[in-house]
Parts: sequence; structure tokens; C-alpha cells
Amino acid sequence: MSGGPEPVDRKGGGREGVLLRFALPAAMLAGLLPAASCFRGSVFPRAPVVVISIDTLRADHLPAYGYRGVATPNLDALARDSVVFENALSQVPLTLPSHASLFTGLLPFEHGVRDNLGYRLAKSHETLAAFLRRQGYATGGAVSAFVLDHGSGIAEGFDFYEDSIESRDTAEALSRVQRPGGRTENLLEEWIARTPPDRPIFAFLHLYEPHTPYDPPEPFRSRYSNAPYDGEIAAADAIVGRFLGFLKTRRLYDRAVIVFLSDHGEGLGQHGEDEHGILLYRETVRVPLFLKLPASRRAGERVAAPAATIDVFTTLAALLSLQHPHGLSGRRLLALGNAGTRRVYSETLYPRYHFGWSDLAALTDGRYQYIEAPRPELYDWRIDPAQRRDLAIGLPPAFRSMRLELESMKRPLQAPGAEDPEMVRKLASLGYIGAARPAGASRDLPDPKDRIHTIDLLKEANRLASAHREDQAVTLLRRLAAENPLMLDAWEELSRVLRRAGRPREALDALGEADRLSPATPQILLAMADLHRENRDFTRARTLAKAAGAAGGRGVSEEIAAVALDEGHLEEARQQAETARRESPGNRVPLLLLAKIELARGNAAAALSLLDSALAAAGREGAPTILGLHSARGDALARPVSGPGSVGTDRGPVPAWAEPERA
Repeated sequence: MSGGPEPVDRKGGGREGVLLRFALPAAMLAGLLPAASCFRGSVFPRAPVVVISIDTLRADHLPAYGYRGVATPNLDALARDSVVFENALSQVPLTLPSHASLFTGLLPFEHGVRDNLGYRLAKSHETLAAFLRRQGYATGGAVSAFVLDHGSGIAEGFDFYEDSIESRDTAEALSRVQRPGGRTENLLEEWIARTPPDRPIFAFLHLYEPHTPYDPPEPFRSRYSNAPYDGEIAAADAIVGRFLGFLKTRRLYDRAVIVFLSDHGEGLGQHGEDEHGILLYRETVRVPLFLKLPASRRAGERVAAPAATIDVFTTLAALLSLQHPHGLSGRRLLALGNAGTRRVYSETLYPRYHFGWSDLAALTDGRYQYIEAPRPELYDWRIDPAQRRDLAIGLPPAFRSMRLELESMKRPLQAPGAEDPEMVRKLASLGYIGAARPAGASRDLPDPKDRIHTIDLLKEANRLASAHREDQAVTLLRRLAAENPLMLDAWEELSRVLRRAGRPREALDALGEADRLSPATPQILLAMADLHRENRDFTRARTLAKAAGAAGGRGVSEEIAAVALDEGHLEEARQQAETARRESPGNRVPLLLLAKIELARGNAAAALSLLDSALAAAGREGAPTILGLHSARGDALARPVSGPGSVGTDRGPVPAWAEPERA
């Protein structure tokens, strides 16, 4: 079998930057040989490959790992057909960097994507999709969260990548922008169905259930009324069951290599963290991982050795008898045996760049987890799975060796924002963006576990804003930002609340503070462009929108169309809106823009047709109506569409590009 060389550092070897180098005793190595030998005989050239990622799914909330609080019959059945890895770990408890590691086989500091915001996977890092496409595979993916859109770089190598997910409200936090997983699954089914049967496929399905907000559909909402997180897991199980059933009807399931996993877990209040991203305890980094082989070979086996999400690329290449790219940090999952001496790396820079707190790193083996922090920690997770007893104070051997291993790694801090320093300097000189990165530069930062309670203030501000008590929310957020000037999330939330309160100039000032902490971040640039547009500073709005595009942001054509519309440049607005429509055929914002353009031209009939198409699209997807859609439709209905001198008849027929069937 050609499985490629063992993982080595991209710089040519040595301990620096290598995740998983360790010396095995001869007896232990001999114990691993049977597993390796079995693996060498298990190759499946040109087998269909399917990767299913359920976002934010804790391993210990699945029956396959002993949990009894939720029923997941479809995942249980898949586990029975698979090899189940009992101690699989994510490299980052955040969606984008975790998927970047999954699809490159690289550690976060190797591929450079360290957060959901302000980073893009460079084309120099070959993705699993690009690798398999070079081998003749048809590659298709469908995702359920905006953070995995084309602009993230994750789509590189996919022939088909469905990410037409849009926010109902321009002020909505991007991590909340999602679509129902059932719609995502349907879109991937459709792609598989139209792919020529003679081509091997690589299919990627991403579901955002059970990410917050936990709002499971019926019957799971009622069934799990006291445990909505589990209700969303049950909903995701149903979607996966439908997808696996589809694969069986297409006679793909039995022949396929299927990887099922999550990108990270969820805190659920343990150690003070309700969600994820800030801390590195096992509730947020331990994930489910199943590997189903063709004809369910090795079905029912369980592997206790530490596994990592970066192992998927190397494993799939070996199973398909392909030479994987040189320098991957992952290992072959089926050759792990049951050795517990392997140490798996995890990290989070989220506390540093969002709150001005210290970043964290961790190493986990078959018994211990070491967490590097201003006050480092060590836990024996076997006897203390809830990680309540910190052993670091005793300086045991595991603490010392893990600390030395982390110190030996070269882990640069790639800051968020545009990769092109010249573009950052140019925009800063024009006064459009900030240039300081205080959180990235400092190393003397607070320990996140000492500040985790601060998140409660952000939640309280959000609750006040949701209750339309914006003034109280603004007061709380201003106090929080003043006390924590490096807290990016406080400035962004303050900007969102001020905008909802109809105070766009103040919102822009707050967003400017966020921009200084994360210069040239596409999402921040686009939000600033939109606020400048509201303030009727169209020159700045255009400049910022173009800068967002240069930094890899999506939605630039929509923003420029909105600017041109407000300026009265209707033909430019139409052209930009059509460009946006071609870029994201499933999105409704371009339809709303085109309808507003028709209203500005006096063509109410065309506008109404476009708006009805947008409403129909929302109904098909079960998506909430975007802001402004109903008010625009009311405007169109209030205008005359026929009769002498009416604007609906003296402009001729509805243009072909406005026909509803093209929505």
C-alpha cells in the first residue's frame, strides 16, 4: 500500500512545530504491528468518500459514548458499522479553524487560520477536496453556517460548494448566521444525484445543529423541552439518517468510506463556559469520530488511543491507496492501536483576539491533559473526567514533560486581518481602518479562567437588547468596553445594539474600535461600509466595500449595489445586484435590491414579482424573512400597476432577468 511517509515537519523535520513525535519502546511498537498490518491490507481505491460534520457536538452527549439523555438511532447504527474512536480531539474549539485542520491535515499554526473572524485559508495549503479532485473525484459540499462560506477558503477544491446562507439582519453576529440542516442535506443530495455515476465522489455535509441558539424543530422541541441542546442533537440525527438512507438508495453507502465527526464540543456551563472557544477543557475539545469502511469492514471496533481531527486527511489518502501530500501532521487512524502515549495538540486564540485575554494551548494523551495558561493546569482525565482536581501544583512528571514539549514547538501568532500588509497600510493612511493590534502584541494578558464570568455581562447586554431595552444594553456594554478596551466582542456587540437603536454614527465609532483591534477584517469592513452608507458617506462606503472584497470578503457586490441605489445610480445598482445574484443564486438580498431598483424606476409589477420570489425562496428553505422585504412589498402593492399613465404599464414588460422562476 502507498500510504505516504510518516508525518514530518514542513520545514524538514526536528521537534519544532511537530505535533505528535515521540519515541516508542520496542515492546509497545511490536504491540502496534498487528493493527498496522491489518491496515495495510485494507485499501479501497476510488471508493466514494463522505465526510459528515455536526457542529458543536460533544462526544459525551451521544449514546455511542455512553450518554442516555438523547435518542440517536441513526448515529447508533452508523457507529455499529464503524470503527469508533473513544478519545478523539479537536485542534481548535472553533468552526473555521477546526475545519481548516480537518481539510488540510495541518495544525492551526501551520495553516494559519486561528479564528472564525479575520482569517482565510491560503491556497498554498492543499485541501482534501483539491487533493481528491486531482485524483479524478467529483467533489461536492454543502454547509450550514456562514463562517464556512467561500470567503473562508474552505471551499477550495470543491466542484460544487453550496453556502448560500444569509443573515436576516445586517447587524446579526456572523456566528449565528445559519440555515436548517435539512435544507443543506437536500442540496447535497441533489448534487450527488446529478453527478455521473462513473466518477468517484467526495461529499461533505456540514450541519450547524446543535450550535446556539438551541431551537430544535418539532417533535424534538417538545420531546426535549428541558434539554434543547440534546433536542438539536436528535434533530441532527434525523437529518443524518435521511442522508445515509439516500446513500443507500444510490448504492453508495456500502461502498463508501464515511467519516463522521464534530469540529468541537460545547461547554454547557462546565468550568463557567456555556458555549465554546474560550477554554480548552475536554467538554469543548473531545469530539465523536466514526470511520466506516466499505462493506463495514472492522465494524464495531473501538480504539482508545488518542486521535485527532487532523488524522482524517492522512487516513483517507491511505485507505484510497494514494500518496498524501508531504508534511501533514496527522496520523493514520487505523494504525493507532491502543497506545496512550501519543500527545494531541489543541489551542485557542479566541480569548486573545476577542477579549484581550491570554491564548491557551493543550496537550492530551491517553491519561493526562496539560493546559498551557498564565496558571498552567494538569488533569488526569481518566480518574477525574470532569476535570475538577488540578494536579499542576505538585509538578508531576507529566506536567514537566508536556510543558517542555509545548515550549519546544514553534507556534507563531498569526494576527487576524488582511494578509497583505501593504493594503492594510494604504487603508490606514486613508483613515479607513485602524492599524494597531494591542491584543496580538501583548504577552502579559489575563488568564481566561479568571475572567470567564465577564461573558455573563455580554449575555445580559444581549438579553436587554432582545427585550428592546437598548439604552440599558448600551450603558452596560460601554462600561464593559471601558473596563476591557481589548475586548473585540464588546465593541462589536455595542455597535450592533447602537445600530438597532437607530444610532448609526455612534455604532460606527464603536465598530471603529473593533477595527483597530482586527484591522482589515472583511466582515468588519463591510459592516463599516454599511454604516457609512446609512450616514450617506458614499465615498467611504465604496472604499470600505472594495477593501473587504480585496481581503476576501463576500457580499461586496450587494453592498456596492445598495450604495449605488442610495446614490440614485440605478443602472450600476442593477449590474451589481445581478452580479451578487450570480455569485449566490440562492440568496434573497439580491432579489430585494433588484425589487427596490424597480420601485425606484417606477416598475411596481417587476418589483412585486421579485419580492414574491424572495418570499417563496424563504418558504422553501424555512428561513426567516430578511428585514425590509415585507415593507418593500407593501410599497409595491400600494403603487398602481395598470391604467393610464401608471408606471407599471408605460415601461413595457417585466425584464427577463426579473422573472420569478430564476429566483
